[in-house]
Amino acid sequence: MKVAIVYIYPSALNGATDDYVGRFLSSYVRNPTKVYHDSIVVLNGGKQSSELLCMFSCLKNCRFFEHDDSGWDIGAFQAVAAANAQYDVMVFLGTSAWIKGPSWLDRIVETFSHHGDHLYGVMGNQGNGNGVHPHIRTTGFWMRPGLLNEYPVRVNTPGQRYPFEHGQQCLTQFVWSRRKKAYVITWNGAYEYPNWDSIPNGFHRGNQSALIIGDRVSDPPYYAIP
Repeated sequence: MKVAIVYIYPSALNGATDDYVGRFLSSYVRNPTKVYHDSIVVLNGGKQSSELLCMFSCLKNCRFFEHDDSGWDIGAFQAVAAANAQYDVMVFLGTSAWIKGPSWLDRIVETFSHHGDHLYGVMGNQGNGNGVHPHIRTTGFWMRPGLLNEYPVRVNTPGQRYPFEHGQQCLTQFVWSRRKKAYVITWNGAYEYPNWDSIPNGFHRGNQSALIIGDRVSDPPYYAIP
């Protein structure tokens, strides 16, 4: 199976995003995987440099993909998927994503091999009835790049990002319309809607130890789901 991880490196760095990048790289080194994979770092609005080559040298089979930052992270994910349809599965990671345990990619590939051509993520949201529809969160998700390429809207502006993630015609809703499934995957389980908000120690529940990957929204302090 051909596997790639895709990580977003924004050109407009500040103190917080700089810390996020450092945390991601540190977590990657601390948590090895047996899965052979390529690493694609998206330079969102930036250019390749010797400094960046050194910074990301810890990533396996690392290469850079330059994007103009249109649509920010979502636009970049779509551009990478369109240019790399040869992969069986792509794991898309936002800037603030970080890896929470060893064999993380083994678990990701295991779920894709077992369940098949669907949408997967480490966190889900069941919606709030006020414009936020049920969705897989897009800071840590994976799928076949060809399936992402079939999504009918190209995200070119920041304002299109949230409709892509949790709008009425978001990626999750699109996948369901194709008679495919959307799974939230933990270390030990695979959950379909409407069970995302009740996962033991899942997103904003308990100590969140079930999460394979965290991000800034899962950082403490966070609100607890009753």
